[in-house]
Amino acid sequence: MSMRWVAWLVPLAATAVVAPAHSFDQGPARRAQALTAGLDYEQARAELEAAEDDPLNALERARLAIYELDCDGAAVILGRPELQKSELADIARGCQRVTAALAIDRDEEQGIEVRWQDEHDRALAPLLFETVTKARDALSRDLGVDWPRPTRIVVVRDLLSLSAMTGLPYKSAQTTGTVAVAKWGRVTLLSPRASRDGYPWRDTLAHELTHLAVTRGSRDRAPLWLQEGIAKREEVRWRPGGPYDDRPSAEAILSRALEQSATFLLDKLGPSIAMLPSADAAMVAFAEVTSFVRFYAQTLGDEALPKLLFELKTGKGPDEALVAATGKDLHAWEGKWRAYLSSRPREPLPPLWLGSESRRGTAGAALRDARDRSRLAELLLARGHAAQALDELGALGAASITQPSDPGSCALRARALEAAGRRSESEPLVADPALVVSSYGPWWALRGRAKRAQGEQSAAMASFLEALATDPFAPEAACECKSGAACGAEPPDDPAKAPLCDAARAWSQSPLDE
Repeated sequence: MSMRWVAWLVPLAATAVVAPAHSFDQGPARRAQALTAGLDYEQARAELEAAEDDPLNALERARLAIYELDCDGAAVILGRPELQKSELADIARGCQRVTAALAIDRDEEQGIEVRWQDEHDRALAPLLFETVTKARDALSRDLGVDWPRPTRIVVVRDLLSLSAMTGLPYKSAQTTGTVAVAKWGRVTLLSPRASRDGYPWRDTLAHELTHLAVTRGSRDRAPLWLQEGIAKREEVRWRPGGPYDDRPSAEAILSRALEQSATFLLDKLGPSIAMLPSADAAMVAFAEVTSFVRFYAQTLGDEALPKLLFELKTGKGPDEALVAATGKDLHAWEGKWRAYLSSRPREPLPPLWLGSESRRGTAGAALRDARDRSRLAELLLARGHAAQALDELGALGAASITQPSDPGSCALRARALEAAGRRSESEPLVADPALVVSSYGPWWALRGRAKRAQGEQSAAMASFLEALATDPFAPEAACECKSGAACGAEPPDDPAKAPLCDAARAWSQSPLDE
């Protein structure tokens, strides 16, 4: 059983690593670096073509090649003795290793290019292209940015590849649960197959695309709090609102963190939230930047963020840009925001959303017992022993702290009841998204199955789509199975969905899944 409280960390996928401010008047290398960071590749190329072939300009030619995913070309340039030990040389070599012989899909009309480290993930292409198209449109609307073409996405199979492609330390990715990084002019996304229960990969992709938009809109001069705050705001604005978009709210998480003196100053977050010391620290940092940017945008209106990005793009520092855009610096805005937080009524967090320190002791022991019994129930159910699985789940008791708010527990109990021939008893467990604390692919798939059996076809299709947004390689979601018993054989009703269904079944039967 997975602990769904970590869902707030997923947009670490939206982890930007903020670069130092660029100078605009220190020669072609500096100008080319700023243009490349702002995704103005043709202008950067023009600067460098007219420049001398010295080490600084060579370094920027290599940087431009990396941004355009010409990793071999970058490695050749960086083979010069004076450049071999640069950070860019490590990135170019890592990029070479990961992108060697990658499969590529392109949507020429929309200007999207996706590279797949593992061809099993290519079944995601239609959903991925749709997400990129809708997210870019929303970002252009909200931030006033245009998009150079193509938009590049690389889907990798593991954290080692994510680290090699982006330069994010492997240990940092493990510690904070990072699943994607927006850097070097592209989004590098971890396959949903890398996580046992998947993760909200479509919202994560929108979050990462936001980083590219903010980078372009500010010419890579946005501070970390602004980068991550806008990305958290925008990650859900590409689609209709969902039941978990602000659940729990950032303010509820901050209320708890303030009680424990575990908050940060906005300008002291470091170079990346992915490099904070723990998942709990990252969760609090995301809550802070989310709440602050939302407060800022709601206070000033729709033009607040585009105006601030424009001031940054002209070369102003963060405080100078804030003063030019609003008349107040960050210290003044942070004071107004913290006063707003103090004026709000306290929002308690449910047990599953408390940080790791709060999950120790009695609550932690109950969670561990629930986890162990749930895992045993899963094994029993997989071997056709539904009644015994229900006995294990029944031992948790109705008062268990994981019931009914943990979607994994609800889905497992519903699946066991269905397998035991007690489908009518399973349906209430997947009836209402408000019953569970966060999105979970198998729960949505079971809900889709239940709604279809009840004749509610529209609700069923919406539920299956939600399942795919979280766990697209779960056969129940990808194949829209009509029953658990038939999930291994029946095709989906829509033939266009067959490739993803086939990929999900192949993955679920892989020995690597255990």
